[in-house]
Amino acid sequence: MALPSSFELRVSIMNGIYLLKRLATSFAAFCIAVTIMFALLRLMPGDYITMYLESIYRYAPPDVVETFNRVYGLDRPILEQYFTYLLDAFRGNWGYSFIYKVPVLTVIGEKLVWTLIILLPATILATLAGIGIGAYSGWRRGSKADVGLLNGMIFIRAIPSYWLALMILIIFAYYLNLFPLGGYVDTSALATGIDPFDVANHAVLPILTLFLFSVTGTYYLMRNSMLMTAGEDYITTARAKGLDELTILRKHALKNAMLPMVTLITLECAGMITGSIFVETIFSWPGLGMLTYKALAARDLPLLQGILLIDTLFVIAANIAADLIYPLVDPRVQVGDDA
Repeated sequence: MALPSSFELRVSIMNGIYLLKRLATSFAAFCIAVTIMFALLRLMPGDYITMYLESIYRYAPPDVVETFNRVYGLDRPILEQYFTYLLDAFRGNWGYSFIYKVPVLTVIGEKLVWTLIILLPATILATLAGIGIGAYSGWRRGSKADVGLLNGMIFIRAIPSYWLALMILIIFAYYLNLFPLGGYVDTSALATGIDPFDVANHAVLPILTLFLFSVTGTYYLMRNSMLMTAGEDYITTARAKGLDELTILRKHALKNAMLPMVTLITLECAGMITGSIFVETIFSWPGLGMLTYKALAARDLPLLQGILLIDTLFVIAANIAADLIYPLVDPRVQVGDDA
């Protein structure tokens, strides 16, 4: 077996050092995010236990509130609560939900599956469409097609996500009656079980909403990246060689314009997981967005902490993934290269 060259060994060492530094900074970012989250949740007005009990029984006896606070450790000094929570976060002990009476990780795991059912198709379609349309629009800058696409994307982006979801629900589900008004299965599932085709039918409108909300950001960045790439010298050289525009776009411009898209795509995947509160609530889709709304309404502190922790972990993981994907998109970029 051939031994690695000194250059390959040096690159491997640099990559390893960079990854260690990246993990260290990610750990620090996670601790800072947890601290801010812990402080913000404690600064919210009202007592969590009292408000939770009043939402169920309309009355919270002081002795019952005291018992709940003792069980959940909310009667301890604030610093002790913080360090206990920080240690439990790393150990995977995220507490028990007030409203579900089961471990927080169990609840989040169940709801995350339903979020991914609509998130993955929406993200894939939005990424492909945004890259394709944005590349074409940037390549044809100033044309009627570019102006029309740009104005259309600006219009879609200006619509609030909750209003867009409501309009899609009213038009396609209520007036046209093409899709269900909400939920994830029909009531017949109680007798026959869950049908994947029935779930897919219920998922069309949430996926469409998430797609429209996400495709605009991908389009903007790809168009701007293509505008900068189109003015590079190697594009002019390719034209001078007599290559046709489609070949130049596909083999030269598109590859180099893709690099800025890596960060956006990874961060959008992370952000959409818990950023679909309005969409899932309007469509009654049982994912993390709907779970976040219920946790806020019930003032379920352990569940809120767990959801925010998951969101933080996904964002940090997305940043690390973007750094690792860069060299695959552009071999000129080396992990750990500070130049």
